[in-house]
Amino acid sequence: MNPLKYWKPQTFEIASHQFKFKEMINKTYDTIATDQSGLCKYSYNELGFRGDSIKKDGFKVMSIGCSNTIGVGVNDDETWSSQFCKLITNGVDMNFGMPGRSSDYVSRCLLTFFDSIKPNLVLIMYPNPVRREFYTKNNHIVPFMPTNSWGYLKETEDGVSIQKNLIEIQNDNEDFVNWYKNHLLVTYFLKQKNCNWIWNGYNGITKEYHEFNRFDGDFGNPRYIDYGADGKHPGPKHNKIYAQNLFQYINFKFPEYLEVVDNTRRKFI
Repeated sequence: MNPLKYWKPQTFEIASHQFKFKEMINKTYDTIATDQSGLCKYSYNELGFRGDSIKKDGFKVMSIGCSNTIGVGVNDDETWSSQFCKLITNGVDMNFGMPGRSSDYVSRCLLTFFDSIKPNLVLIMYPNPVRREFYTKNNHIVPFMPTNSWGYLKETEDGVSIQKNLIEIQNDNEDFVNWYKNHLLVTYFLKQKNCNWIWNGYNGITKEYHEFNRFDGDFGNPRYIDYGADGKHPGPKHNKIYAQNLFQYINFKFPEYLEVVDNTRRKFI
């Protein structure tokens, strides 16, 4: 067994049964997840993520989340992360979103790729706390959510049993605690890196948990101003308004987050 391989850039994976991560490196597709319309362009960089090349110079924004971040149903330049970066001088869009992911994925992805990217700003849109990453006894990884199943958890006998058992033991308190552990990991890691960041918890994280750098921006209310090509995810207009509101919030409250001094990041406050 090699349990540490999923925390290394060279062996990072998002699912072992389907949707192989490495199949996306330097490729362009016209379908993804729920968008089978063929109407959108999905381009992936040399790491296998949507967004600009990691070799591109400028103000690097590392955005991490699930389908709303990667931009299911919209073109490359219509995601909220891409439109946010257009508002920044020399903005570089490092989009690490991935459909169906969890806060487990968010923390794992951040710890794995941060040093490769060396971002100037990190933007996190947390998925719903009910989602997890599950590691099988065969050293495989699969994304889990109680509302849906796919890949290993749907197409294998062992996976169907695991899905059922996970749902039976799951509860709201455990979901929140799991999210909170990931959130603390993200917080302490970025503090140690002296990197500024903003997080969005609109998707199932209680409003009572407030921090100075939380910005939900009413991303899911209304749901949505317009829809993507799949008819399920936010469209270009919704993403644009969110990006503009997020930029205005940061520019007003934390203008230093958008500045680079002597080619180094401003220190985390």
